[in-house]
Amino acid sequence: MKRDGRSLAHNTLEEMRILAVQRMAEGEHPDDVAASFGMHRSWAYKIRAQARGRGRGPRVLLSTKGTGRPRKLTQAQERQVLRWINGKNPMQYGFDFGLWTRNLVRELVQREFSVTLSLASIGAMLARLNLTPQKPLQRAYQRDPEAIERWQRDTYPAIVRQAREENADIFFWDESGFRADSVHGRTWA
Repeated sequence: MKRDGRSLAHNTLEEMRILAVQRMAEGEHPDDVAASFGMHRSWAYKIRAQARGRGRGPRVLLSTKGTGRPRKLTQAQERQVLRWINGKNPMQYGFDFGLWTRNLVRELVQREFSVTLSLASIGAMLARLNLTPQKPLQRAYQRDPEAIERWQRDTYPAIVRQAREENADIFFWDESGFRADSVHGRTWA
């Protein structure tokens, strides 16, 4: 069974290519070279052709990092975006919503740098800047700390005592409710 070069490290493949070309230059047959490395015979012919390429020589056998598509924002611009949104309120920049969303960041980048980015690109940039989505802290505006303290200290212990005396169970039910016949279907809504 032949080896799959994609599963090997880049530096290992680089050494294999260089050694193979040297061995073929010394007169060893490409089929024998490929067999000794456990690769398909076409591998040896391919790297020999690359090394013989016009003006390229053995440097073509060296591993290089794939660059990919260049980013639209420079690192300095990304750091500027971090300074704009870290600890700041979107209303300070003229937005009508008080929480940062990817859409708001995209609009800010578009307005300040004249660069249009997708929501996925904005999310990736925010992740590179170590900014993660946070769930806002939700507290009722009518929250009364004294009433909560009274409930925990007096009311609830009395309910527990009464339930113990009557051999009863205690259930909590909020305004969300529950169903006895739960629906286990899927929905896109």
